[in-house]
Amino acid sequence: MAVNKTKQAYLDQLNVKSEEEKHEIAVAGGKACGVARRRRAAMREVARTMLDTELRTNDKLRDELNDRGFQDFTEAAAVLLAQLNRARAGDTEAAKFLRDTSGQRPADQVAIGNLDDKPFETLNLSELTEADLHRLIELRGGVRDDASEE
Repeated sequence: MAVNKTKQAYLDQLNVKSEEEKHEIAVAGGKACGVARRRRAAMREVARTMLDTELRTNDKLRDELNDRGFQDFTEAAAVLLAQLNRARAGDTEAAKFLRDTSGQRPADQVAIGNLDDKPFETLNLSELTEADLHRLIELRGGVRDDASEE
């Protein structure tokens, strides 16, 4: 992996520091990491609270949810309804969001192997190059005609 010049200069400076100085830097980095982790956790909690907040009674999306027979009048339900409306208008990113949120996301990993009792190997498809993916398709017998129907 290539290291940019700024990072390389920092690493070079680190090599000439004493063990005590390196330890102090590591401790400071650990503390900063903890602060950032707590900040992210607090943001997640605020987001959960916001999504769990009930819609105001005069909110148009609340009326639309009610018209569709839903009893959940939270901001989360309103966000999903808004994404549904965008997806129905042709927004593919909104459609992907709904698909993924509903638990229907296509697997990022696939198990490959023989049909005999040999163990399967798991590949992370996101780490493969396009050439690797094409080679994998060729090895597995090409693209099935019924793949588009799934």
